[in-house]
Amino acid sequence: MRTALFAGLTACALMAGLVTPAFAADETASLKLKTPATAAQFIHDGSVWHCKEDTCSTTKTRALPAGRACRKLAGQLGELTAFTYRGAALDDAAITDCNTAAKR
Repeated sequence: MRTALFAGLTACALMAGLVTPAFAADETASLKLKTPATAAQFIHDGSVWHCKEDTCSTTKTRALPAGRACRKLAGQLGELTAFTYRGAALDDAAITDCNTAAKR
């Protein structure tokens, strides 16, 4: 009886947003541009990105592979010097590949 009650209360709390499950994915992203951003915010793939100087970030991203997201953003914004997507930072080699592919 206690187990069923606990499961029910946990489900209600999750649905109400009072607690987050341990398996919740990090949906944030950030990037650093080689040159300052030309806009304070922009929309990319349904996410609103906010920029200040050469750094842009968002709190909600689509579930794309990080390399693909990087190429799309570099194609739209210009050369990136850093990129973190859904909790994973791309290394220097991946950033170089991202920028090269975006130029094609």
